[in-house]
Amino acid sequence: MDWSKAKNILIVAFIVTNIFLTYSLQSKFFGEQESQMITDEYVMDVEKHLNNNAIYLNVNIPREIVSLPILMVRYHVFDAEQTASKLLGKNYQRQNQTLEDKILKKEIFKGQDKELIIDGGKRIQYMNYDGNVKHFVLNEKTVNKMSNDFLKQNDLLTPDIELSQVYYGKQEDLEDEQVYKLVYNQKYKNKFLGESYIHVYVSNRGVVKMEAMLLEYEKTQQQKKAVIPAAEALTRAMGAIVGENDGDVFVNEINLGYYFSPSDYMESDWKEIVSGTAFPSWKITIDNGKTYFVEAYKN
Repeated sequence: MDWSKAKNILIVAFIVTNIFLTYSLQSKFFGEQESQMITDEYVMDVEKHLNNNAIYLNVNIPREIVSLPILMVRYHVFDAEQTASKLLGKNYQRQNQTLEDKILKKEIFKGQDKELIIDGGKRIQYMNYDGNVKHFVLNEKTVNKMSNDFLKQNDLLTPDIELSQVYYGKQEDLEDEQVYKLVYNQKYKNKFLGESYIHVYVSNRGVVKMEAMLLEYEKTQQQKKAVIPAAEALTRAMGAIVGENDGDVFVNEINLGYYFSPSDYMESDWKEIVSGTAFPSWKITIDNGKTYFVEAYKN
């Protein structure tokens, strides 16, 4: 058997099935008058189809149907010297840039047992190499306080930053050290603003790593458009979720907000992009922490 041909046939069949499903579901959802009410039948059909593809829900499917505008945003640019002084202390040293660093727009700073890397002025990565173990009990309550205190101390915990998820496990780039990973998201008017984030990693050595990339709001376009329902976003994301994960998958969060994707906006290195458009989007988070964004405007 030609397995390559068979695989292509299966992929085409899966796509055709999803197209048919989307059409069928939209017919049940909108009806003749494009009603703005989601029916129980519509939600049940979506959930059944997800279950048939080993995707299960740990959360109720949101039923809100709203109209949202488009946002214009720009990347927050970190002042290199100020950021290094806060995170590393006054006695830090700027490392000489190699040719590769210059091409990649990478700046590296080092302090005692600490390192800071700034990519393009937009993304920062802090590492703490101090091997001394601190004697305190590690649980979600203590790591939340340690993480928040660290961010406040470095002027990163602003009112629009919110803790959204906490994970515990081994981290490969920390030599498989057991750590808590705290995921913070940025918000605009109580809706997520992606893809901006702060990730803080805490072990029994304290805060051992932190990464951040943030956005700044510029303006709102006046025109509003209706967004697709969350159930339709789930069907659109299903192919990617099934393709990237083995076994049963559980959806833990479904949220409506804004997403700025430089790769969609311009075929260029994100370091070259200053600002762009953040479209209304659904964010789907599964149990292993992976996140899927689905543009929420009707195509």
